[in-house]
Amino acid sequence: MSSVMLRPDLRTAGGEVCDIVFKNRFVGTLTVVYRESARIAGSLQLEKEVLSEADKEEVFERVHEYVQAFMDAIEATACEIMVTYSSYDHVIATERAAAAHNNGWDEAEEDFDYDTDWADSDSRLEDEDTFDREVYTLADYELVVVGEDEDTIEYHVYDKDENWIAEAFMHTDGADITGTVNWMIEPEEKELDVVADLLVLDFDEDEIDTFVIHMLYDNEVIETIELTHEDLLEESEQESNELTEYGKKSDYSIVLARDDGDVLSYEIYQQSRGGLPIGTATIDISQRQLTGFIDFREPGSEGDRELIATLLMEELDKEKDYEALNLSMMHRNRLIEEVLFETETIH
Repeated sequence: MSSVMLRPDLRTAGGEVCDIVFKNRFVGTLTVVYRESARIAGSLQLEKEVLSEADKEEVFERVHEYVQAFMDAIEATACEIMVTYSSYDHVIATERAAAAHNNGWDEAEEDFDYDTDWADSDSRLEDEDTFDREVYTLADYELVVVGEDEDTIEYHVYDKDENWIAEAFMHTDGADITGTVNWMIEPEEKELDVVADLLVLDFDEDEIDTFVIHMLYDNEVIETIELTHEDLLEESEQESNELTEYGKKSDYSIVLARDDGDVLSYEIYQQSRGGLPIGTATIDISQRQLTGFIDFREPGSEGDRELIATLLMEELDKEKDYEALNLSMMHRNRLIEEVLFETETIH
């Protein structure tokens, strides 16, 4: 297995930053921005102090393979990555981020076995082109509040290219919510469901009994989505209201944010913590024994992490048959714990 790993550090709809690890040591950073079916641009910074001339070639070759596979996946027609092999001059960062950058890898490297090839993209496009599946996720859309009064909230909906595609008006009447979504483009069935999910997630499910959302296009109702309290729960009413040792399963949501073929990224949400994700999971599904990590904003308790891992496995069941999941729990690039889940425990 390759000694080089590209560990995603930050991902957006139009770019990503990856930390490059060689033989369990941080050796540089790859930054890429892109427009699908057009161009990739970015930079590769390799640290001269920790990477020898001989090892540099191995790292560069692996990064080149990753970038080439990335180009193929988004059908880019041009690419320009600037490569430097030198020491850092300085880093512009907040005090908190700088501390994580300076200390996080030193602490993590003592305990963490990075013997995982995250950038193994040789077969990432073998089965099918993921960009031809027309799969829509919550990460493809943004919901923005543009107006609010005592019982009505107005939203604008934007797609991943920041195009304004719909406006929504949600009216609250006690525990019942009715609303309309006026589409400016003709939506597909899956887009209706995703935008409805976004609207539902903006409310506390424990305080709402029903949702009725009318989808309109060209001044005509094309679909009406009705949800009761039971529909809002992930499990049956009895199961979701039953407290586990650590809290409600229905308090957490695991949402597929990005599909790069052999690597899946999930955003983890907790209803009681608001609308921002509490962590990000990155999973390599290229083998039957899956490997990955969860980067938590806050470490939480061991029980909470175990519950989130179990919910993550349920989501992975929808993507692929597998034998086991090896997960590294991280906080600010520092290893909290490493756990192995066998599928027999949940199937």
